[in-house]
Amino acid sequence: MPVDRHSAAESSPLLGRLAVWTLITAGWAVFIAWWVIVLRRESMQSLGVAIGLLVATLLVSAIATAIWTGHNIRIARKGKRGLSSLYIPTTWERDTLGRPLELPPMAITRTAREVRVVLNGNAKAYVVPDAEEL
Repeated sequence: MPVDRHSAAESSPLLGRLAVWTLITAGWAVFIAWWVIVLRRESMQSLGVAIGLLVATLLVSAIATAIWTGHNIRIARKGKRGLSSLYIPTTWERDTLGRPLELPPMAITRTAREVRVVLNGNAKAYVVPDAEEL
């Protein structure tokens, strides 16, 4: 089945697009109008305090983030991450239920179109089917 690749702008009616752009413009107009009201009623001192608090908040957040990131990088470099985030290397001898794994050669598995997982007795076997089985 072919996929229709034309954009939504090409298929939407002109009236719908105009309505959306009208709503967007009205929303921005209301936003700007309220800021004009706020800026007229407030003094420059209170505006300066608000901007100062905003800048201070951003600086404290950036500094705290940099310190925390540096702390985590130092922990990772030492290799001592505590008990909650121990790195457990993957071993391909048993699955999570303790069953032994039977894996085909990696060269065959990398180019296989399909790999099936079957149970051989108590072992979990990964099998690459022949071409005629597909």
